[in-house]
Amino acid sequence: MKLKDKKKSRKFSISIVFYAVSLVIAVVGAALLVNNIIFFRSTVNNYVAQGYSSADVIKQLVPSQLLPGIFEPIAVYGGIAVILLGLGIVNKKVSKCLSLLKKENVYDTTEENTLEENSSEAENTETSEHTEFTEEVNINKA
Repeated sequence: MKLKDKKKSRKFSISIVFYAVSLVIAVVGAALLVNNIIFFRSTVNNYVAQGYSSADVIKQLVPSQLLPGIFEPIAVYGGIAVILLGLGIVNKKVSKCLSLLKKENVYDTTEENTLEENSSEAENTETSEHTEFTEEVNINKA
């Protein structure tokens, strides 16, 4: 019995793959987010070094470079990570339910024996009532 439990615990689940891939994609999205912010800072510093005012450069680059650089990794990579995480959770719950259904379909021999005994007792009572009824009919005819 212990060997079966060890084999069951070693079983590799696809849910774990979903969780791992979700984590990897979230880390890639976070790295891309940090990269875009660093690129924005370096671009602002380059324009300021050329002689432009810092306020004008930031005013021009925030809507065209910083906001898309922030929202794109959050939306794309964060969305994919959340979807994969959700798939992992759903897969884990569905596989758990399916394993419970498989366990319920296995018949217990003690249940079958009690069902057979109950059905045979019911048949015996039916046949004894039938014989009593036929005896009464035979007595009345005679």
